[in-house]
Amino acid sequence: MSLFDLINPFSYITPIHADDEPVESESAVVVAADVVEAEVEVIESVEASNADSESNDEEEEQEEEEEEEDEEEEDEEQEDEDPAEAIKAACGETMSCKSLKHHYEECAARVENGSKESCAEELLHFMHCVDHCAAEKIFAKLK
Repeated sequence: MSLFDLINPFSYITPIHADDEPVESESAVVVAADVVEAEVEVIESVEASNADSESNDEEEEQEEEEEEEDEEEEDEEQEDEDPAEAIKAACGETMSCKSLKHHYEECAARVENGSKESCAEELLHFMHCVDHCAAEKIFAKLK
């Protein structure tokens, strides 16, 4: 016995090799047949109970759907518009961010005309400018 066998957590598993022929004993076949019969009985009992509870489930589902619709209507009424979107849009039009937006739009136009470049750098610069401008205003609204 090697040192690896002593510390191996899977030492209880018997290794199976591709050259080995499968060995089946009669007891394994009998046990497998018993398991199949037990599974069939369980399936039949579950199907019988499902048939009884199916009508109750349909009624519960209808009630749940009605409750969800009521909750959605309440949520729609309570939702306020996020001021951050308006603030970011206004910051995108400021003089400090307008030039970066112009560079991004030029790059996007070149890409639409078949250029193989990526406008990720221009977009990131523009978004950084917008976020920097909007951060103070958004946090001021939270207070």
